[in-house]
Amino acid sequence: MTGTSKSPGAAATRHPGLNPKEKKYAIPFVLSSIVLFIMGGIVALLTLEPALDFLLNIGGADVKPTLSVDKYISLVSLMIVAFGLSFEFPVVLMFLLLARVLTTQQLRAWRRYAAVIIVAFAAIITPSQDPYSLFAMAIPMYIFYEGSIIIGRILKR
Repeated sequence: MTGTSKSPGAAATRHPGLNPKEKKYAIPFVLSSIVLFIMGGIVALLTLEPALDFLLNIGGADVKPTLSVDKYISLVSLMIVAFGLSFEFPVVLMFLLLARVLTTQQLRAWRRYAAVIIVAFAAIITPSQDPYSLFAMAIPMYIFYEGSIIIGRILKR
């Protein structure tokens, strides 16, 4: 045998998995991620009807829309995924605050830029490109941004 092999007792001293401090944060992060994604999906479904109404009527009475099942399912799926992922925004911000990559002072200083970036992000990522979906995504994201500042201040980050 070579000198790189380890003794059988060495593996028993290691503790795979999360340490207690990491476990303390893992469950809230996982649960909040699931709840926020579901909330995003619900908002997408609530936004779908006005978004479709806008898209179908934007061309006026002279334009006849042609709907197909595969395009409709694709739109619904994309909206659910887009909204679900965008609602993960506070989880990312809280992770960055807890990891001390960001501070609440930085987030407060960047409020105006964040608002513009959030609206631009929502305009790009919403598959239907209607104002209802844009604001239904941008407004909660900005509220999540402000909420992350408040929670970060409570946690003193």
